[in-house]
Amino acid sequence: MKKVIRFVLDILLIACIVMSVFFGYKVYQRYREDRNNKETYQKIQTYAKKDIDWNKLRKINPDIVGWIKIKDTKINYPVVKGKTNRTYLHTDFNKKYNYGGCIFLDYHDHKDLNKNQHSIIYGHHMKNGTMFAKLLKFREESFLKKHHVIILYTPKKTMHLKVISAYAVKAQDQMPITFANEMQKKEYITKIRRMSEPSIKLDDKKIDRIYTFVTCSYERDDNRTYVHAVEE
Repeated sequence: MKKVIRFVLDILLIACIVMSVFFGYKVYQRYREDRNNKETYQKIQTYAKKDIDWNKLRKINPDIVGWIKIKDTKINYPVVKGKTNRTYLHTDFNKKYNYGGCIFLDYHDHKDLNKNQHSIIYGHHMKNGTMFAKLLKFREESFLKKHHVIILYTPKKTMHLKVISAYAVKAQDQMPITFANEMQKKEYITKIRRMSEPSIKLDDKKIDRIYTFVTCSYERDDNRTYVHAVEE
């Protein structure tokens, strides 16, 4: 009987060691990916310190369509557009595998953001605070009062976008890319403004384009944070 018990205990010990090694490797793998992701974008950011060098960035990745920057956050990244919304989900700007992937434009949108009625831009919410993690700050009234502007650069222009709504809900499978008419667009704007967690004033003027930024939220399963903005 003692031999059986000892055998069972030995098996359990071995199983515990194997599991510890496995999870330890997973933790190390994620740490290494986070480090590589950080180093990749630190190098890319040298091409956008003052003026963005679009030619150099295109040589690295011709899928670049813009650059996003938000003051007092780590959000300072190139924006790409893939053939599908999975292309850059876990592929970095150098087109190498990385869990953090890229900040990317919805593949239904035109690569020239000026031609879109509604540009939708996605990014991961990384637990180390990189990529679109700080997007959640826009749901805080205190943060929004000081940082209501998102800067979006394209090869043609620089846009200062005013946030008009920020909230978290279950992932929306379909968001309109185009609107049949001005009334439909106004109805959509009214809808997203009602959903906003912080109260945001909006001037009564015609809105040509809507820009939506999306990342994961961890309050509930399959939750997303949505930040909607328009040109100032």
